[in-house]
Amino acid sequence: MSITVSKNQPKVRANSFKIPIWVRWVSLGILIAVLGGGAYFFIQARQVTAAASTASTLQTATARTGNLVLEASGSGTLVASSEANISFEIDGKLVALDVKLGDTVEKGQLLARLDDTSLQYKLEEAQLALLELTSPEAIANARLAVTTAQANVINAQAGVNNEQYWQNAALVQNEYAAFVIAKTNLDRAQSAYDGAKVGDYINNANEAQAYQSLYAAKQAYDTAEYYYSLYSQKPTQRQLDAAQATLDLNQAKLVNAQNYLMVLTGGTVPNDATGSDMAALRQAQLSVKTAQTNLDSSTIYAPMAGTVMSLNVTVGETVSGNTTLMTIDDLNQATIQFYLDASDWTNAKVGYTASVSFDALSGQTFNGKVTQIMPGLVSVQGSSMIEGTALLDKSVSEIGLPVGVEAAINVISGQADNAVLVPVEALHKLVDNSYTVFVMAGGKPTLTVVEVGLQDDTYAEIKSGVKAGDVVTTGVVETK
Repeated sequence: MSITVSKNQPKVRANSFKIPIWVRWVSLGILIAVLGGGAYFFIQARQVTAAASTASTLQTATARTGNLVLEASGSGTLVASSEANISFEIDGKLVALDVKLGDTVEKGQLLARLDDTSLQYKLEEAQLALLELTSPEAIANARLAVTTAQANVINAQAGVNNEQYWQNAALVQNEYAAFVIAKTNLDRAQSAYDGAKVGDYINNANEAQAYQSLYAAKQAYDTAEYYYSLYSQKPTQRQLDAAQATLDLNQAKLVNAQNYLMVLTGGTVPNDATGSDMAALRQAQLSVKTAQTNLDSSTIYAPMAGTVMSLNVTVGETVSGNTTLMTIDDLNQATIQFYLDASDWTNAKVGYTASVSFDALSGQTFNGKVTQIMPGLVSVQGSSMIEGTALLDKSVSEIGLPVGVEAAINVISGQADNAVLVPVEALHKLVDNSYTVFVMAGGKPTLTVVEVGLQDDTYAEIKSGVKAGDVVTTGVVETK
Protein backbone atom coordinates (compact mmCIF):
# COMPACT_ATOMS: atom_id res chain seq x y z
CA MET A 1 0.00 0.00 0.00
CA SER A 2 1.32 3.50 -0.83
CA ILE A 3 0.36 6.85 0.57
CA THR A 4 0.30 9.91 -1.63
CA VAL A 5 0.82 13.30 -0.01
CA SER A 6 -0.69 16.29 -1.76
CA LYS A 7 1.84 18.92 -2.76
CA ASN A 8 -0.39 21.60 -1.30
CA GLN A 9 -0.34 19.97 2.09
CA PRO A 10 1.98 21.76 4.51
CA LYS A 11 5.15 19.86 5.25
CA VAL A 12 5.74 18.48 8.67
CA ARG A 13 9.16 18.19 10.21
CA ALA A 14 10.33 14.64 10.61
CA ASN A 15 11.13 14.99 14.26
CA SER A 16 7.54 16.11 14.96
CA PHE A 17 6.42 12.44 14.64
CA LYS A 18 8.97 11.09 17.08
CA ILE A 19 7.28 9.38 20.06
CA PRO A 20 8.46 10.99 23.29
CA ILE A 21 10.51 8.82 25.55
CA TRP A 22 8.02 9.19 28.46
CA VAL A 23 5.25 7.83 26.28
CA ARG A 24 7.34 4.80 25.42
CA TRP A 25 8.11 4.28 29.09
CA VAL A 26 4.43 4.35 30.06
CA SER A 27 3.55 2.04 27.17
CA LEU A 28 6.14 -0.44 28.33
CA GLY A 29 4.76 -0.22 31.85
CA ILE A 30 1.32 -1.10 30.52
CA LEU A 31 2.84 -3.92 28.53
CA ILE A 32 4.23 -5.33 31.75
CA ALA A 33 0.80 -5.19 33.37
CA VAL A 34 -0.54 -7.22 30.44
CA LEU A 35 2.25 -9.71 29.95
CA GLY A 36 3.01 -10.23 33.64
CA GLY A 37 6.28 -11.10 35.25
CA GLY A 38 7.95 -12.29 32.01
CA ALA A 39 8.55 -8.72 30.84
CA TYR A 40 9.88 -7.56 34.21
CA PHE A 41 13.60 -7.42 33.30
CA PHE A 42 12.93 -5.97 29.88
CA ILE A 43 11.15 -3.00 31.42
CA GLN A 44 13.92 -2.45 33.92
CA ALA A 45 16.36 -2.20 31.03
CA ARG A 46 14.32 0.64 29.57
CA GLN A 47 13.97 2.59 32.83
CA VAL A 48 17.25 4.52 32.37
CA THR A 49 16.04 5.89 29.08
CA ALA A 50 12.67 6.80 30.60
CA ALA A 51 14.28 8.66 33.49
CA ALA A 52 16.32 10.77 31.06
CA SER A 53 13.21 12.15 29.38
CA THR A 54 12.74 15.87 29.79
CA ALA A 55 9.38 15.87 28.01
CA SER A 56 7.41 14.68 31.06
CA THR A 57 7.37 14.49 34.86
CA LEU A 58 6.26 11.60 37.08
CA GLN A 59 3.56 12.01 39.68
CA THR A 60 4.66 10.37 42.92
CA ALA A 61 3.37 9.70 46.38
CA THR A 62 5.03 8.57 49.56
CA ALA A 63 3.90 5.30 51.16
CA ARG A 64 2.71 6.04 54.65
CA THR A 65 1.50 4.25 57.77
CA GLY A 66 -2.17 4.60 58.59
CA ASN A 67 -5.46 2.89 59.20
CA LEU A 68 -7.74 1.66 56.44
CA VAL A 69 -11.40 0.92 57.19
CA LEU A 70 -13.93 -0.55 54.76
CA GLU A 71 -17.41 0.33 55.96
CA ALA A 72 -20.99 0.82 54.84
CA SER A 73 -22.98 3.63 56.39
CA GLY A 74 -26.69 3.65 57.02
CA SER A 75 -29.43 4.53 59.48
CA GLY A 76 -31.39 2.51 61.98
CA THR A 77 -33.58 2.40 65.06
CA LEU A 78 -32.85 1.29 68.61
CA VAL A 79 -35.01 -1.73 69.47
CA ALA A 80 -35.11 -4.39 72.17
CA SER A 81 -33.18 -7.60 71.62
CA SER A 82 -36.44 -9.56 71.92
CA GLU A 83 -40.10 -8.78 72.44
CA ALA A 84 -43.11 -10.80 73.63
CA ASN A 85 -46.73 -9.96 72.92
CA ILE A 86 -48.81 -11.33 75.80
CA SER A 87 -52.34 -12.64 75.27
CA PHE A 88 -54.79 -15.23 76.59
CA GLU A 89 -55.62 -18.21 74.39
CA ILE A 90 -59.27 -18.21 75.54
CA ASP A 91 -61.99 -15.63 76.12
CA GLY A 92 -62.91 -14.59 79.62
CA LYS A 93 -63.29 -11.89 82.25
CA LEU A 94 -60.04 -10.45 83.66
CA VAL A 95 -60.11 -10.71 87.45
CA ALA A 96 -56.44 -10.09 88.31
CA LEU A 97 -53.64 -7.96 86.82
CA ASP A 98 -50.38 -8.18 88.75
CA VAL A 99 -48.19 -5.73 86.77
CA LYS A 100 -48.30 -2.13 85.66
CA LEU A 101 -46.72 -0.20 82.82
CA GLY A 102 -42.92 0.03 83.16
CA ASP A 103 -42.59 -2.85 85.65
CA THR A 104 -39.62 -5.18 85.38
CA VAL A 105 -40.70 -8.83 85.45
CA GLU A 106 -38.88 -12.13 85.77
CA LYS A 107 -39.46 -15.19 83.61
CA GLY A 108 -42.33 -17.24 85.05
CA GLN A 109 -43.82 -14.35 87.04
CA LEU A 110 -47.64 -14.22 87.28
CA LEU A 111 -49.02 -11.47 85.05
CA ALA A 112 -52.81 -11.82 84.83
CA ARG A 113 -55.71 -14.20 85.51
CA LEU A 114 -59.22 -14.78 84.13
CA ASP A 115 -62.30 -15.92 86.03
CA ASP A 116 -61.93 -19.72 86.01
CA THR A 117 -65.11 -20.84 87.83
CA SER A 118 -66.74 -22.49 84.82
CA LEU A 119 -63.42 -23.95 83.72
CA GLN A 120 -62.95 -25.64 87.07
CA TYR A 121 -66.44 -27.17 86.78
CA LYS A 122 -65.77 -28.50 83.26
CA LEU A 123 -62.55 -30.12 84.42
CA GLU A 124 -64.28 -31.86 87.32
CA GLU A 125 -67.05 -33.05 84.99
CA ALA A 126 -64.55 -34.53 82.55
CA GLN A 127 -62.60 -36.20 85.36
CA LEU A 128 -65.76 -37.85 86.72
CA ALA A 129 -66.67 -39.19 83.28
CA LEU A 130 -63.21 -40.70 82.92
CA LEU A 131 -63.38 -42.15 86.42
CA GLU A 132 -66.64 -43.90 85.54
CA LEU A 133 -65.01 -45.58 82.54
CA THR A 134 -62.10 -46.85 84.65
CA SER A 135 -64.01 -47.93 87.78
CA PRO A 136 -63.92 -51.51 89.23
CA GLU A 137 -67.33 -52.14 87.68
CA ALA A 138 -66.02 -51.08 84.28
CA ILE A 139 -63.06 -53.45 84.67
CA ALA A 140 -65.37 -56.34 85.62
CA ASN A 141 -67.56 -55.66 82.59
CA ALA A 142 -64.45 -55.60 80.41
CA ARG A 143 -63.45 -59.06 81.71
CA LEU A 144 -66.95 -60.37 81.02
CA ALA A 145 -66.79 -58.93 77.52
CA VAL A 146 -63.57 -60.85 76.90
CA THR A 147 -65.07 -64.20 77.95
CA THR A 148 -68.20 -63.55 75.88
CA ALA A 149 -66.09 -62.69 72.86
CA GLN A 150 -64.05 -65.87 73.33
CA ALA A 151 -67.24 -68.00 73.34
CA ASN A 152 -68.47 -66.26 70.21
CA VAL A 153 -65.20 -67.02 68.46
CA ILE A 154 -65.53 -70.72 69.36
CA ASN A 155 -69.06 -70.85 67.99
CA ALA A 156 -68.09 -69.00 64.83
CA GLN A 157 -65.20 -71.39 64.29
CA ALA A 158 -67.61 -74.31 64.64
CA GLY A 159 -69.81 -72.74 62.01
CA VAL A 160 -66.88 -72.52 59.60
CA ASN A 161 -65.97 -76.14 60.37
CA ASN A 162 -69.52 -77.30 59.74
CA GLU A 163 -69.51 -75.68 56.32
CA GLN A 164 -66.31 -77.53 55.50
CA TYR A 165 -67.36 -81.01 56.73
CA TRP A 166 -68.63 -82.06 53.29
CA GLN A 167 -65.02 -82.87 52.50
CA ASN A 168 -65.07 -85.66 55.28
CA ALA A 169 -66.13 -88.84 53.45
CA ALA A 170 -66.21 -90.92 56.63
CA LEU A 171 -68.59 -88.49 58.29
CA VAL A 172 -70.87 -88.51 55.24
CA GLN A 173 -70.85 -92.33 55.22
CA ASN A 174 -71.66 -92.40 58.91
CA GLU A 175 -74.60 -90.05 58.47
CA TYR A 176 -75.80 -92.15 55.56
CA ALA A 177 -75.65 -95.28 57.72
CA ALA A 178 -77.68 -93.50 60.39
CA PHE A 179 -80.19 -92.51 57.70
CA VAL A 180 -80.50 -96.13 56.44
CA ILE A 181 -81.07 -97.41 59.98
CA ALA A 182 -83.62 -94.71 60.64
CA LYS A 183 -85.40 -95.56 57.38
CA THR A 184 -85.52 -99.29 58.26
CA ASN A 185 -86.84 -98.50 61.75
CA LEU A 186 -89.45 -96.20 60.26
CA ASP A 187 -90.60 -98.92 57.85
CA ARG A 188 -90.95 -101.46 60.67
CA ALA A 189 -92.81 -99.01 62.86
CA GLN A 190 -95.11 -98.18 59.98
CA SER A 191 -95.84 -101.87 59.37
CA ALA A 192 -96.57 -102.47 63.05
CA TYR A 193 -98.83 -99.43 63.15
CA ASP A 194 -100.67 -100.58 60.07
CA GLY A 195 -101.03 -104.09 61.54
CA ALA A 196 -102.53 -102.68 64.73
CA LYS A 197 -105.25 -101.05 62.62
CA VAL A 198 -105.30 -97.88 64.69
CA GLY A 199 -108.28 -95.74 63.86
CA ASP A 200 -109.01 -92.12 64.46
CA TYR A 201 -108.84 -92.81 68.18
CA ILE A 202 -106.50 -95.01 70.19
CA ASN A 203 -108.50 -97.64 71.94
CA ASN A 204 -105.91 -99.75 73.78
CA ALA A 205 -102.28 -100.01 74.90
CA ASN A 206 -101.18 -101.93 71.80
CA GLU A 207 -102.43 -99.17 69.56
CA ALA A 208 -100.78 -96.57 71.79
CA GLN A 209 -97.47 -98.42 71.68
CA ALA A 210 -97.66 -98.71 67.88
CA TYR A 211 -98.38 -95.00 67.57
CA GLN A 212 -95.47 -93.90 69.82
CA SER A 213 -93.06 -96.24 68.04
CA LEU A 214 -94.10 -94.79 64.68
CA TYR A 215 -93.81 -91.23 65.96
CA ALA A 216 -90.33 -91.79 67.41
CA ALA A 217 -89.16 -93.58 64.27
CA LYS A 218 -90.42 -90.67 62.16
CA GLN A 219 -88.52 -88.11 64.33
CA ALA A 220 -85.31 -90.15 64.12
CA TYR A 221 -85.76 -90.53 60.38
CA ASP A 222 -86.21 -86.77 59.85
CA THR A 223 -83.10 -86.00 61.94
CA ALA A 224 -80.97 -88.54 60.11
CA GLU A 225 -82.21 -87.31 56.75
CA TYR A 226 -81.38 -83.71 57.70
CA TYR A 227 -77.79 -84.41 58.76
CA TYR A 228 -77.17 -86.71 55.85
CA SER A 229 -78.43 -84.05 53.49
CA LEU A 230 -76.42 -81.37 55.32
CA TYR A 231 -73.07 -83.17 55.26
CA SER A 232 -73.42 -84.79 51.86
CA GLN A 233 -74.00 -81.55 49.97
CA LYS A 234 -71.19 -79.04 49.15
CA PRO A 235 -71.87 -75.59 50.74
CA THR A 236 -72.19 -72.56 48.46
CA GLN A 237 -69.48 -69.88 48.33
CA ARG A 238 -71.88 -67.46 49.96
CA GLN A 239 -72.31 -69.83 52.91
CA LEU A 240 -68.56 -70.23 53.25
CA ASP A 241 -67.97 -66.45 53.04
CA ALA A 242 -70.68 -65.76 55.59
CA ALA A 243 -69.26 -68.27 58.05
CA GLN A 244 -65.73 -66.88 57.64
CA ALA A 245 -66.92 -63.28 57.98
CA THR A 246 -68.72 -64.18 61.20
CA LEU A 247 -65.52 -65.75 62.54
CA ASP A 248 -63.41 -62.73 61.53
CA LEU A 249 -65.85 -60.33 63.16
CA ASN A 250 -65.87 -62.22 66.43
CA GLN A 251 -62.10 -62.52 66.46
CA ALA A 252 -61.80 -58.73 65.96
CA LYS A 253 -64.24 -58.14 68.79
CA LEU A 254 -62.18 -60.41 71.01
CA VAL A 255 -58.99 -58.45 70.25
CA ASN A 256 -60.76 -55.15 71.00
CA ALA A 257 -62.15 -56.53 74.26
CA GLN A 258 -58.72 -57.81 75.31
CA ASN A 259 -57.04 -54.46 74.47
CA TYR A 260 -59.65 -52.53 76.40
CA LEU A 261 -59.24 -54.76 79.44
CA MET A 262 -55.49 -54.35 79.15
CA VAL A 263 -55.64 -50.55 79.10
CA LEU A 264 -57.92 -50.55 82.14
CA THR A 265 -55.57 -52.82 84.07
CA GLY A 266 -52.33 -51.05 83.16
CA GLY A 267 -51.11 -53.39 80.43
CA THR A 268 -49.32 -52.52 77.20
CA VAL A 269 -51.75 -51.59 74.45
CA PRO A 270 -50.88 -51.22 70.73
CA ASN A 271 -51.09 -47.67 69.39
CA ASP A 272 -53.52 -48.80 66.71
CA ALA A 273 -55.98 -50.41 69.16
CA THR A 274 -59.61 -49.84 68.12
CA GLY A 275 -63.14 -50.51 69.30
CA SER A 276 -66.05 -48.48 70.57
CA ASP A 277 -65.03 -48.91 74.22
CA MET A 278 -61.47 -47.80 73.43
CA ALA A 279 -62.77 -44.78 71.48
CA ALA A 280 -64.99 -43.74 74.38
CA LEU A 281 -62.09 -44.04 76.83
CA ARG A 282 -59.79 -41.98 74.64
CA GLN A 283 -62.44 -39.32 74.17
CA ALA A 284 -62.86 -39.11 77.94
CA GLN A 285 -59.11 -38.75 78.39
CA LEU A 286 -59.01 -36.04 75.71
CA SER A 287 -61.85 -34.18 77.40
CA VAL A 288 -59.91 -34.11 80.67
CA LYS A 289 -56.79 -32.89 78.88
CA THR A 290 -58.71 -30.16 77.04
CA ALA A 291 -60.43 -29.00 80.21
CA GLN A 292 -57.09 -28.86 82.03
CA THR A 293 -55.49 -26.91 79.17
CA ASN A 294 -58.32 -24.37 79.18
CA LEU A 295 -58.02 -23.97 82.95
CA ASP A 296 -54.25 -23.46 82.65
CA SER A 297 -54.84 -20.93 79.85
CA SER A 298 -56.82 -18.73 82.23
CA THR A 299 -53.55 -17.70 83.88
CA ILE A 300 -50.65 -15.92 82.13
CA TYR A 301 -47.03 -16.04 83.26
CA ALA A 302 -44.11 -14.04 81.84
CA PRO A 303 -42.41 -16.04 79.05
CA MET A 304 -39.16 -14.09 79.58
CA ALA A 305 -37.58 -11.47 81.78
CA GLY A 306 -38.10 -7.90 80.63
CA THR A 307 -39.93 -4.62 81.00
CA VAL A 308 -43.65 -4.04 80.47
CA MET A 309 -43.68 -1.62 77.54
CA SER A 310 -47.43 -1.50 76.85
CA LEU A 311 -50.58 -2.41 78.77
CA ASN A 312 -53.93 -2.52 76.99
CA VAL A 313 -56.36 -3.98 79.55
CA THR A 314 -57.85 -3.29 82.98
CA VAL A 315 -59.36 -5.56 85.62
CA GLY A 316 -63.03 -6.35 84.99
CA GLU A 317 -62.84 -6.28 81.22
CA THR A 318 -63.90 -9.22 79.07
CA VAL A 319 -60.96 -10.08 76.83
CA SER A 320 -60.84 -12.12 73.64
CA GLY A 321 -58.38 -14.89 73.03
CA ASN A 322 -55.22 -13.99 71.08
CA THR A 323 -55.76 -10.25 71.67
CA THR A 324 -52.52 -8.60 72.82
CA LEU A 325 -52.89 -7.42 76.42
CA MET A 326 -49.34 -6.23 77.03
CA THR A 327 -45.88 -6.17 75.50
CA ILE A 328 -42.68 -7.17 77.29
CA ASP A 329 -39.28 -6.13 75.91
CA ASP A 330 -35.89 -7.55 76.85
CA LEU A 331 -33.72 -4.46 77.32
CA ASN A 332 -30.62 -6.27 78.57
CA GLN A 333 -28.96 -5.96 75.16
CA ALA A 334 -29.74 -3.16 72.73
CA THR A 335 -30.38 -4.00 69.10
CA ILE A 336 -30.23 -1.75 66.06
CA GLN A 337 -32.54 -2.47 63.16
CA PHE A 338 -30.73 -0.81 60.27
CA TYR A 339 -30.92 -0.14 56.54
CA LEU A 340 -28.02 0.21 54.09
CA ASP A 341 -27.86 1.16 50.44
CA ALA A 342 -28.19 -1.80 48.07
CA SER A 343 -24.73 -1.06 46.62
CA ASP A 344 -23.21 -2.08 49.98
CA TRP A 345 -24.45 -5.67 49.70
CA THR A 346 -20.94 -7.17 49.75
CA ASN A 347 -20.04 -5.08 52.81
CA ALA A 348 -22.95 -6.31 54.95
CA LYS A 349 -22.48 -9.78 56.40
CA VAL A 350 -23.44 -11.48 59.66
CA GLY A 351 -20.56 -11.21 62.11
CA TYR A 352 -19.22 -7.90 60.83
CA THR A 353 -18.43 -5.22 63.41
CA ALA A 354 -20.89 -2.36 63.76
CA SER A 355 -20.28 1.13 65.11
CA VAL A 356 -23.39 3.06 66.22
CA SER A 357 -23.95 6.66 67.23
CA PHE A 358 -26.97 8.71 68.29
CA ASP A 359 -27.65 12.40 67.73
CA ALA A 360 -28.80 12.64 71.33
CA LEU A 361 -25.40 11.39 72.59
CA SER A 362 -22.90 13.54 70.74
CA GLY A 363 -19.36 12.16 70.66
CA GLN A 364 -20.29 8.69 71.87
CA THR A 365 -20.15 5.51 69.81
CA PHE A 366 -21.30 2.00 70.69
CA ASN A 367 -19.91 -1.19 69.23
CA GLY A 368 -21.65 -4.41 68.30
CA LYS A 369 -21.96 -7.22 65.79
CA VAL A 370 -24.26 -7.73 62.83
CA THR A 371 -26.58 -10.61 63.78
CA GLN A 372 -28.91 -10.78 60.79
CA ILE A 373 -29.06 -9.69 57.15
CA MET A 374 -32.29 -10.22 55.27
CA PRO A 375 -31.70 -12.60 52.33
CA GLY A 376 -33.17 -10.12 49.84
CA LEU A 377 -33.50 -6.39 49.39
CA VAL A 378 -36.49 -4.60 50.90
CA SER A 379 -38.30 -1.53 49.65
CA VAL A 380 -38.08 1.56 51.85
CA GLN A 381 -39.90 4.64 50.53
CA GLY A 382 -39.50 3.36 46.98
CA SER A 383 -35.77 2.55 47.29
CA SER A 384 -34.18 -0.90 47.43
CA MET A 385 -32.34 -1.28 50.73
CA ILE A 386 -30.47 -3.87 52.76
CA GLU A 387 -32.21 -4.63 56.07
CA GLY A 388 -30.37 -6.09 59.02
CA THR A 389 -29.95 -6.11 62.79
CA ALA A 390 -26.92 -5.52 64.96
CA LEU A 391 -26.61 -6.48 68.63
CA LEU A 392 -24.76 -3.89 70.70
CA ASP A 393 -22.52 -4.71 73.66
CA LYS A 394 -24.53 -2.37 75.90
CA SER A 395 -28.01 -2.65 77.34
CA VAL A 396 -30.73 -0.13 76.52
CA SER A 397 -30.55 1.21 80.07
CA GLU A 398 -26.76 1.64 79.78
CA ILE A 399 -27.17 3.63 76.59
CA GLY A 400 -29.75 5.75 78.36
CA LEU A 401 -32.10 6.25 75.44
CA PRO A 402 -35.60 4.90 74.79
CA VAL A 403 -36.30 2.24 72.20
CA GLY A 404 -37.41 3.75 68.93
CA VAL A 405 -34.73 6.46 68.82
CA GLU A 406 -32.94 6.84 65.49
CA ALA A 407 -29.27 5.94 65.09
CA ALA A 408 -26.45 6.15 62.56
CA ILE A 409 -24.58 2.92 61.89
CA ASN A 410 -21.34 1.97 60.17
CA VAL A 411 -20.93 -1.69 59.28
CA ILE A 412 -17.20 -2.43 59.11
CA SER A 413 -16.37 -5.18 56.63
CA GLY A 414 -12.58 -4.85 56.97
CA GLN A 415 -10.00 -2.87 58.93
CA ALA A 416 -6.23 -2.61 58.77
CA ASP A 417 -4.44 -0.71 61.56
CA ASN A 418 -0.92 0.74 61.24
CA ALA A 419 -0.75 -0.53 57.68
CA VAL A 420 1.48 0.67 54.83
CA LEU A 421 -0.80 2.63 52.49
CA VAL A 422 -0.31 3.81 48.90
CA PRO A 423 -2.75 5.50 46.51
CA VAL A 424 -4.71 3.01 44.42
CA GLU A 425 -3.41 4.81 41.29
CA ALA A 426 0.02 3.35 42.04
CA LEU A 427 -1.18 -0.22 41.58
CA HIS A 428 -0.77 -2.14 38.32
CA LYS A 429 -2.79 -5.38 38.19
CA LEU A 430 -1.30 -8.28 36.22
CA VAL A 431 -3.15 -10.99 34.39
CA ASP A 432 -2.60 -13.46 37.25
CA ASN A 433 -4.33 -11.00 39.66
CA SER A 434 -1.06 -10.05 41.31
CA TYR A 435 0.00 -6.41 41.63
CA THR A 436 3.10 -4.30 40.93
CA VAL A 437 4.08 -0.70 41.66
CA PHE A 438 6.90 1.53 40.44
CA VAL A 439 9.13 2.51 43.37
CA MET A 440 11.55 5.45 42.86
CA ALA A 441 15.10 4.36 43.57
CA GLY A 442 17.92 6.79 42.80
CA GLY A 443 15.54 8.95 40.85
CA LYS A 444 14.51 6.04 38.66
CA PRO A 445 11.20 4.10 38.72
CA THR A 446 11.77 0.44 39.59
CA LEU A 447 9.03 -2.15 39.03
CA THR A 448 8.27 -4.01 42.25
CA VAL A 449 5.85 -6.87 42.91
CA VAL A 450 3.70 -6.22 46.00
CA GLU A 451 1.15 -8.07 48.12
CA VAL A 452 -2.05 -6.06 48.43
CA GLY A 453 -4.53 -6.29 51.31
CA LEU A 454 -7.59 -4.10 51.77
CA GLN A 455 -8.53 -1.46 49.22
CA ASP A 456 -11.01 1.36 49.11
CA ASP A 457 -11.55 4.00 46.44
CA THR A 458 -8.47 5.95 47.56
CA TYR A 459 -5.87 3.80 49.26
CA ALA A 460 -4.58 0.23 49.23
CA GLU A 461 -2.92 -1.71 52.03
CA ILE A 462 0.52 -3.04 51.04
CA LYS A 463 1.46 -6.13 53.03
CA SER A 464 4.87 -6.67 51.41
CA GLY A 465 7.06 -5.13 48.70
CA VAL A 466 6.84 -1.50 49.84
CA LYS A 467 7.64 0.03 53.21
CA ALA A 468 6.59 3.30 54.75
CA GLY A 469 8.60 6.22 53.30
CA ASP A 470 9.09 4.65 49.87
CA VAL A 471 8.17 6.91 46.96
CA VAL A 472 5.90 5.34 44.36
CA THR A 473 4.71 6.64 41.02
CA THR A 474 1.02 7.32 40.53
CA GLY A 475 1.05 8.51 36.89
CA VAL A 476 2.76 10.68 34.29
CA VAL A 477 2.04 14.33 33.61
CA GLU A 478 3.14 15.88 30.31
CA THR A 479 5.33 19.00 30.63
CA LYS A 480 4.38 22.10 28.73
